[in-house]
Amino acid sequence: MSKPFVTGARRFLHALGEGFKGLFVAPGQTLACILSLAIAGSLLVLSLSFADLAVSMLDRTTRNTEVLVYLKEQVTSKEIMVLMDRIKGRPDVLAVKYLTADQDRALNEELLPQDIVASMPQGSIPGQHALNIAFDSGTADLQVIEDLSKFLKTLEEVDIVAEPPVGAARVQALATVIQYGQVIAAILAALLLGGILFFVVGTLARTMDSRLEEMAILKLLGATDLHLKAPLYIQGIVQGLLGLIAGAVVAKVIIAATNGYIVATLGLMRPIPFNQPLIFTLAAIGGVLVGILAASIASLRRLP
Repeated sequence: MSKPFVTGARRFLHALGEGFKGLFVAPGQTLACILSLAIAGSLLVLSLSFADLAVSMLDRTTRNTEVLVYLKEQVTSKEIMVLMDRIKGRPDVLAVKYLTADQDRALNEELLPQDIVASMPQGSIPGQHALNIAFDSGTADLQVIEDLSKFLKTLEEVDIVAEPPVGAARVQALATVIQYGQVIAAILAALLLGGILFFVVGTLARTMDSRLEEMAILKLLGATDLHLKAPLYIQGIVQGLLGLIAGAVVAKVIIAATNGYIVATLGLMRPIPFNQPLIFTLAAIGGVLVGILAASIASLRRLP
């Protein structure tokens, strides 16, 4: 082996050893940093998993979003078939179903309390033939629903377009909750990670203070700034990796327990998702980035 390679390997092993040794300079503070990172990481994973579930629920709700279009009484069956084909040709429409006046009347009866229906004269509940238009699953924008309603009102055969479209209010409410929750989660995660980052910086700075005398000697022997800072970066990366990967593990355990409860107790078959390869990969990348950033800030101090 060449001398430069051996020298480089020795320096790397020395930096690695010093980096791990730095974890025990202030063990209580180091443990607190790792636990704080784990908590922040698990909260971030849980919020992302909830957002994924919420988006999935929004998609399912959108599938049930419908517009009910009442037709004029004089519209013939041939005209209805032509109209249905015309509406089906739109990219935002999934299906079009024809309802007879009796079918519409039966649906109206289902909306009323049974005691009231029983007390009303037979045939007093109104019914009118109509078209039930279901949206494509990719249509989650209420503007698209409103545009379709405007288009339907322009058709000569249409009498009334039921407004708001059936299901649109649910979509709007759910979309608002999702967007609000995502913004709040992002802000909280950013504040939490920002605070913990400086906690990690404090730990690394304390390690640096404990090595000032050693670094001064190494500096006299010709050590470069990179060689002096390397243990700090290794310590920061190890803390970041341990903290965020532990957070991913905690989140996985919480989600698994929650999903078991949801399936067993509530009977829901679409539990909270957990993309294990993606989440653990992101946790590792995030841990490295947190460690590098914290070490960069801590090493801004003037070296001996």
